[in-house]
Amino acid sequence: MSAELSNDSFIGRLLEELSWEKATHYRHGGRRRENVLTAEVLLPLSYLPRDLFLGEVLRSAHGADDARRVVVSEIEAADVTLLPDQLEPAPDVRVQPDASFSMPASYVLVEAKRNGRASFQPSQLAKEYLALKAAAGERTPMLFLILGAPPPVAVRGHGRMAPEDAVAAYLPLFFGEPAVGADVVETFRNDVRESIAWTTWADIAEVVARQLEVFRGFGHPETVERMVERLAESVVSAVRWHA
Repeated sequence: MSAELSNDSFIGRLLEELSWEKATHYRHGGRRRENVLTAEVLLPLSYLPRDLFLGEVLRSAHGADDARRVVVSEIEAADVTLLPDQLEPAPDVRVQPDASFSMPASYVLVEAKRNGRASFQPSQLAKEYLALKAAAGERTPMLFLILGAPPPVAVRGHGRMAPEDAVAAYLPLFFGEPAVGADVVETFRNDVRESIAWTTWADIAEVVARQLEVFRGFGHPETVERMVERLAESVVSAVRWHA
């Protein structure tokens, strides 16, 4: 499987998403809009040397250690898609991920929250976990959260929760079991803990800036070095501008 990414897969999908929203929401260049920030960061990260940059972002993330190792090991082969097609993992359950990384042995759904105050809908993470498991099939699943600040995350109506707790609280409902035993909930929580990884936008900017210095030490031709510099610096600038 070869790595695949086209400009249309990012820009085209972003424009399609914008067509469903009010244009006035995107004044001032879409500053602080999650979809715009995600596109401005993931597009250059996908073009940059994968293992050195996107791979290091994943290595430096938190949680789902085993899943992250599998994902990183084949990140060069990833098909990276912004705003992939809507997923329907169960009746009346629809999920629109922010991005996905599809690889031969692993599958990643990305859920990005903007810098600043942002919260999850009550059952959002549970739905995304269901969608992840359905889309991954036999592959290693990973739900990758890009957050404005480290967990616990804000969940509407529930205050702040660990991501796995937010999933475990609602996941039984989708199996037709509104009241299950504590042992079942704990099993859900353990499974989810092994599948959820997270980072922050600030961490991504820090990793990319650090890895750019590593790249500069390799002694590449100037034209290659300048190309990588422009892409890496665009990631850092986007994170700062949307902060």
